[in-house]
Amino acid sequence: MTTPALQTARLVLRPLQRADREAIVAGINDLEVSRWLARVPFPYGLADADWFLDYLAGGAERAWGIFDADRPAGVVGLGEEFGYWLARSHWGRGHATEAGRAVLGAHFSDSEAGPVAAGHVADNAPSVRVLAKLGFAHAGPRVIRCRALNRDMASRTVVLTPDAWQRLSNPRRSSIG
Repeated sequence: MTTPALQTARLVLRPLQRADREAIVAGINDLEVSRWLARVPFPYGLADADWFLDYLAGGAERAWGIFDADRPAGVVGLGEEFGYWLARSHWGRGHATEAGRAVLGAHFSDSEAGPVAAGHVADNAPSVRVLAKLGFAHAGPRVIRCRALNRDMASRTVVLTPDAWQRLSNPRRSSIG
């Protein structure tokens, strides 16, 4: 499965490369970032970035580096679940929503595309807002193991269906009929 480069009004999303490993570490080796993610250890080092890049090379999921004016801002991915993270210096700028729309738009451009699941830590209000803006709906509670904090955390599963994406992408069409 090929990961195409994507462009938005402000961002470039491109497949991650070995040359991105230091930027990945710089952005995610921050407890305020990694504490909201299940699979990410803290501290996060170059060996962790290498493992992640090798994992992506295996084709299990697709991930894009998020770049704002050629500066790395974070990562967005789509595999078993949709997920993203942003370096703290890029929080509050709408980058997660913008990158998410590009990735989900590419996914749902395939008429055979199925629903997309995601999850968020229950008290992560910024992610709740981003996922709601992207059209995800609550599907149920769950508990995740946060590697960075080494503890279980209350979480929620959310799902975005092709129909919900179409309604969100074509608001005039959905209000007509």
